[in-house]
Amino acid sequence: MGEPIILMLEYLEEPYTKKVHENREEWFGKEKEALGVPFPNLPYLIDGVKGFTLTQSLAILKYLGAQNGLFGSDDPVETAVQESLMDTTHDMHIRYAMTCYTPGDFEQSKVGHLAELPKTLARYDKYLAERKWLAGPKLFAGDFHLWSLLDYHCCMEPTVLDKFENVKRYKQEFENIPQIAKYLASDKFKRYPINGPSAKWGA
Repeated sequence: MGEPIILMLEYLEEPYTKKVHENREEWFGKEKEALGVPFPNLPYLIDGVKGFTLTQSLAILKYLGAQNGLFGSDDPVETAVQESLMDTTHDMHIRYAMTCYTPGDFEQSKVGHLAELPKTLARYDKYLAERKWLAGPKLFAGDFHLWSLLDYHCCMEPTVLDKFENVKRYKQEFENIPQIAKYLASDKFKRYPINGPSAKWGA
Protein backbone atom coordinates (compact mmCIF):
# COMPACT_ATOMS: atom_id res chain seq x y z
CA MET A 1 0.00 0.00 0.00
CA GLY A 2 2.99 2.29 0.35
CA GLU A 3 4.42 1.70 -3.13
CA PRO A 4 3.41 5.10 -4.59
CA ILE A 5 5.27 6.77 -1.72
CA ILE A 6 8.38 4.66 -2.33
CA LEU A 7 8.20 5.53 -6.03
CA MET A 8 8.14 9.23 -5.24
CA LEU A 9 11.08 8.94 -2.85
CA GLU A 10 13.03 7.06 -5.49
CA TYR A 11 12.15 9.66 -8.12
CA LEU A 12 13.32 12.41 -5.79
CA GLU A 13 16.41 10.37 -4.90
CA GLU A 14 15.66 10.97 -1.24
CA PRO A 15 17.28 8.53 1.23
CA TYR A 16 14.75 6.52 3.22
CA THR A 17 14.38 3.44 5.38
CA LYS A 18 11.48 1.16 4.54
CA LYS A 19 9.95 -0.69 7.47
CA VAL A 20 7.63 -3.62 6.82
CA HIS A 21 5.35 -4.69 9.66
CA GLU A 22 5.04 -8.42 9.02
CA ASN A 23 3.80 -9.42 12.46
CA ARG A 24 0.13 -8.48 12.70
CA GLU A 25 -0.01 -9.06 16.44
CA GLU A 26 2.97 -6.82 17.14
CA TRP A 27 1.62 -4.05 14.94
CA PHE A 28 -1.84 -3.98 16.49
CA GLY A 29 -0.65 -4.89 19.97
CA LYS A 30 2.18 -2.40 20.39
CA GLU A 31 3.73 -0.68 17.39
CA LYS A 32 0.60 1.05 16.08
CA GLU A 33 -0.06 3.04 19.24
CA ALA A 34 3.67 3.71 19.68
CA LEU A 35 3.64 5.91 16.56
CA GLY A 36 2.45 8.74 18.75
CA VAL A 37 -0.09 10.20 16.35
CA PRO A 38 -3.84 10.70 16.90
CA PHE A 39 -4.89 8.31 14.10
CA PRO A 40 -2.14 5.69 13.61
CA ASN A 41 -2.33 3.66 10.42
CA LEU A 42 -0.32 2.12 7.61
CA PRO A 43 1.48 3.44 5.70
CA TYR A 44 3.18 6.16 7.70
CA LEU A 45 6.04 8.56 7.13
CA ILE A 46 8.48 9.73 9.77
CA ASP A 47 10.23 12.90 8.66
CA GLY A 48 13.39 12.80 10.75
CA VAL A 49 14.45 16.29 9.72
CA LYS A 50 11.26 17.98 10.86
CA GLY A 51 10.43 15.52 13.63
CA PHE A 52 7.05 14.90 12.08
CA THR A 53 5.03 11.69 11.66
CA LEU A 54 2.23 11.47 9.11
CA THR A 55 -0.21 8.70 8.20
CA GLN A 56 -2.54 8.09 5.22
CA SER A 57 -1.24 7.43 1.71
CA LEU A 58 -2.68 10.46 -0.06
CA ALA A 59 -1.65 12.83 2.71
CA ILE A 60 1.92 11.54 2.53
CA LEU A 61 2.05 11.87 -1.26
CA LYS A 62 0.76 15.43 -1.03
CA TYR A 63 3.17 16.30 1.78
CA LEU A 64 6.19 15.04 -0.13
CA GLY A 65 4.88 16.49 -3.36
CA ALA A 66 4.28 19.94 -1.90
CA GLN A 67 7.87 20.12 -0.70
CA ASN A 68 9.28 19.12 -4.08
CA GLY A 69 7.15 20.88 -6.68
CA LEU A 70 4.97 17.83 -7.31
CA PHE A 71 1.76 18.96 -5.65
CA GLY A 72 -0.10 22.22 -5.17
CA SER A 73 0.09 25.61 -6.78
CA ASP A 74 -0.41 29.30 -6.10
CA ASP A 75 -3.48 28.92 -8.31
CA PRO A 76 -6.34 27.40 -6.29
CA VAL A 77 -7.94 26.09 -9.49
CA GLU A 78 -4.81 24.13 -10.42
CA THR A 79 -4.58 22.72 -6.90
CA ALA A 80 -8.26 21.76 -6.96
CA VAL A 81 -7.76 19.91 -10.26
CA GLN A 82 -4.84 18.00 -8.76
CA GLU A 83 -6.95 17.12 -5.72
CA SER A 84 -9.75 15.90 -7.98
CA LEU A 85 -7.38 13.75 -10.05
CA MET A 86 -5.97 12.10 -6.92
CA ASP A 87 -9.45 11.47 -5.53
CA THR A 88 -10.54 9.92 -8.83
CA THR A 89 -7.62 7.50 -8.77
CA HIS A 90 -8.35 6.77 -5.13
CA ASP A 91 -11.92 5.84 -6.07
CA MET A 92 -10.55 3.25 -8.51
CA HIS A 93 -8.20 2.02 -5.78
CA ILE A 94 -11.13 1.49 -3.42
CA ARG A 95 -12.90 -0.67 -6.01
CA TYR A 96 -9.69 -2.65 -6.52
CA ALA A 97 -9.26 -3.11 -2.76
CA MET A 98 -12.85 -4.29 -2.32
CA THR A 99 -12.21 -6.91 -5.00
CA CYS A 100 -9.09 -8.14 -3.22
CA TYR A 101 -10.26 -8.00 0.39
CA THR A 102 -14.00 -8.73 0.39
CA PRO A 103 -14.67 -12.20 1.85
CA GLY A 104 -15.97 -14.80 -0.57
CA ASP A 105 -14.99 -16.09 -3.97
CA PHE A 106 -12.15 -13.91 -5.27
CA GLU A 107 -12.39 -15.21 -8.83
CA GLN A 108 -16.03 -14.23 -9.00
CA SER A 109 -15.25 -10.78 -7.58
CA LYS A 110 -12.37 -10.42 -10.04
CA VAL A 111 -14.63 -11.16 -13.01
CA GLY A 112 -17.08 -8.49 -11.89
CA HIS A 113 -14.34 -5.93 -11.26
CA LEU A 114 -12.62 -6.52 -14.59
CA ALA A 115 -15.94 -6.27 -16.39
CA GLU A 116 -16.50 -2.77 -15.01
CA LEU A 117 -12.90 -1.55 -15.17
CA PRO A 118 -12.85 -0.76 -18.93
CA LYS A 119 -15.37 2.03 -18.36
CA THR A 120 -12.90 3.75 -16.07
CA LEU A 121 -9.89 2.99 -18.25
CA ALA A 122 -11.69 4.38 -21.28
CA ARG A 123 -12.08 7.71 -19.48
CA TYR A 124 -8.40 7.77 -18.60
CA ASP A 125 -7.51 6.81 -22.17
CA LYS A 126 -9.51 9.70 -23.60
CA TYR A 127 -8.10 12.09 -21.00
CA LEU A 128 -4.48 11.05 -21.59
CA ALA A 129 -4.81 11.37 -25.36
CA GLU A 130 -4.06 15.08 -24.92
CA ARG A 131 -1.72 14.88 -21.93
CA LYS A 132 1.66 13.38 -21.14
CA TRP A 133 0.90 13.12 -17.42
CA LEU A 134 -2.29 13.41 -15.41
CA ALA A 135 -1.92 17.12 -14.73
CA GLY A 136 -0.49 17.94 -18.17
CA PRO A 137 3.15 18.28 -19.24
CA LYS A 138 4.55 18.06 -15.72
CA LEU A 139 4.67 15.00 -13.46
CA PHE A 140 2.76 15.39 -10.19
CA ALA A 141 2.04 13.38 -7.05
CA GLY A 142 -1.04 11.68 -8.50
CA ASP A 143 0.99 10.00 -11.24
CA PHE A 144 2.83 7.86 -8.71
CA HIS A 145 -0.47 6.53 -7.38
CA LEU A 146 -2.00 5.94 -10.80
CA TRP A 147 1.04 4.06 -12.11
CA SER A 148 1.00 1.78 -9.07
CA LEU A 149 -2.69 1.05 -9.47
CA LEU A 150 -2.30 0.30 -13.18
CA ASP A 151 0.57 -2.03 -12.36
CA TYR A 152 -1.48 -3.86 -9.73
CA HIS A 153 -4.19 -4.45 -12.33
CA CYS A 154 -1.65 -5.69 -14.88
CA CYS A 155 -0.51 -8.23 -12.30
CA MET A 156 -4.10 -9.28 -11.76
CA GLU A 157 -4.83 -9.50 -15.49
CA PRO A 158 -1.91 -8.92 -17.92
CA THR A 159 -4.17 -7.96 -20.84
CA VAL A 160 -6.13 -5.33 -18.94
CA LEU A 161 -4.60 -2.37 -20.81
CA ASP A 162 -4.49 -3.92 -24.28
CA LYS A 163 -7.34 -1.82 -25.66
CA PHE A 164 -6.18 1.44 -24.11
CA GLU A 165 -3.19 2.72 -26.06
CA ASN A 166 -2.89 6.04 -24.29
CA VAL A 167 -2.95 4.44 -20.86
CA LYS A 168 -0.34 1.91 -22.02
CA ARG A 169 1.84 4.72 -23.35
CA TYR A 170 1.46 6.62 -20.08
CA LYS A 171 2.44 3.60 -17.98
CA GLN A 172 5.48 2.86 -20.16
CA GLU A 173 6.67 6.47 -20.15
CA PHE A 174 6.49 6.53 -16.36
CA GLU A 175 8.60 3.36 -16.27
CA ASN A 176 11.11 5.03 -18.60
CA ILE A 177 11.84 7.88 -16.19
CA PRO A 178 15.52 7.23 -15.30
CA GLN A 179 15.07 7.16 -11.53
CA ILE A 180 11.99 4.94 -11.83
CA ALA A 181 13.63 2.60 -14.34
CA LYS A 182 16.61 2.22 -12.02
CA TYR A 183 14.36 1.38 -9.09
CA LEU A 184 12.21 -1.10 -11.02
CA ALA A 185 15.34 -2.92 -12.16
CA SER A 186 16.79 -3.08 -8.65
CA ASP A 187 16.45 -5.63 -5.88
CA LYS A 188 14.53 -3.06 -3.85
CA PHE A 189 11.47 -3.38 -6.08
CA LYS A 190 9.19 -6.35 -5.40
CA ARG A 191 5.92 -6.71 -7.28
CA TYR A 192 4.61 -9.07 -4.61
CA PRO A 193 3.18 -8.89 -2.08
CA ILE A 194 0.92 -6.16 -3.36
CA ASN A 195 -1.71 -6.41 -0.64
CA GLY A 196 -1.80 -7.20 3.05
CA PRO A 197 -1.98 -10.75 4.45
CA SER A 198 -5.78 -10.69 4.79
CA ALA A 199 -6.29 -10.13 1.04
CA LYS A 200 -7.77 -12.83 -1.18
CA TRP A 201 -5.21 -12.00 -3.86
CA GLY A 202 -1.81 -10.34 -4.05
CA ALA A 203 -0.74 -11.11 -0.50
